[in-house]
Amino acid sequence: MKVDYIARKVTLSDQSRQLTEKKLAKIAKYFNDILDIRLEVELERHLHIVDLSVKGKDFDVQARTQNKDMMAAIQEAVDKLEIQARRAKARLKDHKKREVAEAKVEQGWTVDVLERQSIASGEPRIVERSSIPIKPMSIEEAVLQLDESRQSFLVFRNSSNDRVNVLYRREDSNLGLITPEL
Repeated sequence: MKVDYIARKVTLSDQSRQLTEKKLAKIAKYFNDILDIRLEVELERHLHIVDLSVKGKDFDVQARTQNKDMMAAIQEAVDKLEIQARRAKARLKDHKKREVAEAKVEQGWTVDVLERQSIASGEPRIVERSSIPIKPMSIEEAVLQLDESRQSFLVFRNSSNDRVNVLYRREDSNLGLITPEL
């Protein structure tokens, strides 16, 4: 881990550099890939001002602290960064989980077509497998989409009650609607 140190009106000892690198090693677990770490220390009117920023592949965090003791200021900055990194990582995970869940809803259901002879013999064999996208729409939109397609059924999420419905063509040229109850 390479840390860029910038000191203004103060000298950084090896002890403070080691402390910084030791504390930043704990933060590294929150990042997939750390691109840049910068520590700026400045002395202004008997206060040590520490600016610490970590730029990662997924997110960036930064903290600014002031303290009379330089080591305490560095520790406070690292603690603030750890809290920010933990929150950012949690947001990133939640966002990815939400994307995966939405993708699963968008992907829809898997439909298997069984061979007739395999059912009679007692062990069904899958002949064809396809995925059906489930999109939110009203019943009127579903009727129009089914009329435009060659399919005999349409699986969709009813936008009025947010339930999965199946619209199908009947043999008498009318349409049927299946609303499963859970």
